[in-house]
This record gives sequence, structure tokens and C-alpha cells, in this order.
Amino acid sequence: MQQLLDFPEHVERTEPNRQRQLEPLAFDVDDSGLEWTVRDVIEELELLVEGKATINHEDFVEGIREQARRLIK
Repeated sequence: MQQLLDFPEHVERTEPNRQRQLEPLAFDVDDSGLEWTVRDVIEELELLVEGKATINHEDFVEGIREQARRLIK
């Protein structure tokens, strides 16, 4: 059984990652819409990962491939 961290320990471990997520992406000034596509793809990938336990493996893999195709366009 894994021991829960107290709040200061949790913040210490997660804050660097949270700060990186707040940094502007290199393409934030891009007018092509790429920024929104990437952000949407990230959101979709997060949903796929969260739901992985409830979907079959083939659908999971196809979902990942679909998001990759969106980025390659």
C-alpha cells in the first residue's frame, strides 16, 4: 500500500511539472492554428489515457494514431 504524501510534499513534487505546463509553448505566436490543434490533441490524449481501462486495446491504439495523424497534417 502506498503512503499518501502530506500537502507540502505533494506540492514539492508536483510544482516543477505544474510550472512547466504554464510556460508558453514555442509556437504560441503561430497564426496557423497549430497551437490550438496541439492543445486539443493533448486533451484528447489525456482522455484516452484516463479511459484506457474501459476501452479495448485496439480502440486505444487507434485513438492514439488518430491524434498523431492530426499533428502530422
